[in-house]
Amino acid sequence: MPPNEPCPHCGQLILDWHNEWYDAAQRRAIYNGQAAMDCPLCRRAVLWFESRDIAAPPANAQMPVYERSAILAAQWVPIREPACANLAGYIATHPAGQQYSAYWPQTEIQQADQQVAKP
Repeated sequence: MPPNEPCPHCGQLILDWHNEWYDAAQRRAIYNGQAAMDCPLCRRAVLWFESRDIAAPPANAQMPVYERSAILAAQWVPIREPACANLAGYIATHPAGQQYSAYWPQTEIQQADQQVAKP
């Protein structure tokens, strides 16, 4: 996902859109223009069709808007940002992670971190 792209709705610069936090079928649908992802800050639908620029969907668009998976995010953190230890650490300390501080409820973040930490 392109880093440092503004949301077409709220205008905020999103440091990382984290498309890897969607499952494979959702990523395919987003890439193929059959679904939208949501802005981590304003939660409105955004398109990233065939790796082009981030765009707002047409006003009359009827497509699903997918939310990122806390479990996939919690699995991603120790691999890509090991200094953060877990999803809660990434959200608390990493500038890109801080943009997701209100994305999931705290309990969901804790549960995801606990599930990933289990042997």
